[in-house]
This record gives sequence, C-alpha cells and structure tokens, in this order.
Amino acid sequence: MPKFNLSSFLRQLICVTYFFGGLVGLYVLLPRLGLFTGSLLALTLFGLMVLQNLVAIYGSIRFWQNDNQGGQMLYWLSWTSVPVFTSTMISYHSIIGLGVVPIMRLDPGNYGMDLLFRFGYAGALKWFPTSDIFQLGLNLVPLVFIVMLAQLTQAPESN
Repeated sequence: MPKFNLSSFLRQLICVTYFFGGLVGLYVLLPRLGLFTGSLLALTLFGLMVLQNLVAIYGSIRFWQNDNQGGQMLYWLSWTSVPVFTSTMISYHSIIGLGVVPIMRLDPGNYGMDLLFRFGYAGALKWFPTSDIFQLGLNLVPLVFIVMLAQLTQAPESN
C-alpha cells in the first residue's frame, strides 16, 4: 500500500492552485489588452499582471517537478497576492487561484467588514479608479501558502 506523503500532497495542491489560477488569469487578461493601450503606464500595469500569471504557471510547473526554485518563485509571487487596497488614487488586488479576503470598508456611509471568497482569478492594478471606495484587506490564502512554501522549499527533496 502506498504511503501518504503530506509534503508532496501540499506541494501538488499549491502547484495546481497557482497553475489553474495563472491559466484563468491569462484567459481573462489577454483579450482585454486593448483596454490598456491608452498610455504607457496602463500598458506597464497590464504587463505586470500578465507577468504575475506567467510566473504562477512557470513556477508551479517547476515546483511540481521538485525544483525548489519554482517554489521560491511561488513564494515571492504569493507576497504580491496578500494586499488588497482600494482608494480614490490606487486600487490593487491579485487573487491567483484561491482567495479568502476579509475586507474592511471605510467609505462614508458604508463602514463594515466583508468576506470575499474567490476561486480562479481576480486582479486589479489601477491608478485613479472610478469608485469612491476605501478598502483594506489581506488575502489569507497566500499567507498560508507562504508559510507552507517556506517549509517545503527548506525540506530535503524526495523523489
């Protein structure tokens, strides 16, 4: 009877989550390229979002193959998916694969907490968004993945 290996299972879970999220992200983003060609800044922001998804796909493939450099890529990518922030000047969030985000709303007449659950992809990096919402949040899933990736990339490789 094959023995269950928890670290191998967790590594594969992380890889599948980021691989799927990266594919969905590219599927969502690439057809919208025309929306970002208005300025060099908008095109740069679009390029950064596409790069995040490419790193998710490439890093997950390498980490699936027991390459710790792929795990390191996913580790640093995970940090970019932790903050959720919206104001009248800038809006940023990046959910690649899976997100559980408690969000605190601080706009006039709408104070409170929301819980966002997302499976797939959601991303925004906007200067001067059109809404007057002020939100702060943390994507909890990447925080958990950061801890797991730190442990998994430090563990000796097993084949």
